[in-house]
Amino acid sequence: MTESIDIKSLLQADKVVDKKGIFVADELVGKTVWDTLAIENPTEAVISAKNEEAAAEKSAPQIADIASHVESGDVLLDCGTGYGRVAKYLLPQKPIGGYVGVDSAFEMLSLFRDRYDETDVEQRTPLLLVNSDMSSLPLKDSSVDVIVVAAVFLHNHKSVVTETVPELHRVLKPGGKILVYSSFPRAASLMGLQGLAYQALLNLTGKPRKNGPVRYYFKREVLQMFGGFSAVTFKPYGFAILPKTLIFLPRPFEKIWFLLN
Repeated sequence: MTESIDIKSLLQADKVVDKKGIFVADELVGKTVWDTLAIENPTEAVISAKNEEAAAEKSAPQIADIASHVESGDVLLDCGTGYGRVAKYLLPQKPIGGYVGVDSAFEMLSLFRDRYDETDVEQRTPLLLVNSDMSSLPLKDSSVDVIVVAAVFLHNHKSVVTETVPELHRVLKPGGKILVYSSFPRAASLMGLQGLAYQALLNLTGKPRKNGPVRYYFKREVLQMFGGFSAVTFKPYGFAILPKTLIFLPRPFEKIWFLLN
């Protein structure tokens, strides 16, 4: 049986406003680009019932790995939680002490909250939803046991990631773990070289911090960012010789290339 905690006590109460059960950071005013994307293309935000079985199968290895690092009484912070995909698959099989979902898109968190409220098996774990930038978390120091960042860092400018890592270190308890998945694609690859060229183009056109494009990393960059942690382990996943997309092709030709690969 999991230990019950007051999940709201993890918040820096003077830095948030309660909005329909989602705690919004004071400095986050209005909607973000991620809210706009969620509204314009909601099918990307929620897995349809038609694809549920395939989505669950695809997520299974990652969820199993997360479960192996989390104890029943732990508080887990899901940074960039979106609509709560990790919670959707993790909590039914492993209730824990508390689940903190942080995202900069209020609309995505609303989807998470609505599903959680309708799912008894998830409600065995206390939930705290926070609408905040990940580089400035309204959480107390040393407040969480495990942090999960799944496919989030790669869509943000490297300066944002560099600012975020120390913030995650701040809220993590001594001896805690941060699990980062699908966030540091290799720069030393054909896809990486293409991505670096695209970032250079964004820099030249005055849009260096554009949200969305994948950012590619060299190993030394990651090691430098996580220098404040006692140990860093890399687990390469996947391999491709040719780029899956050719971003400089016209859109119709890019789609054809993607389908062929």
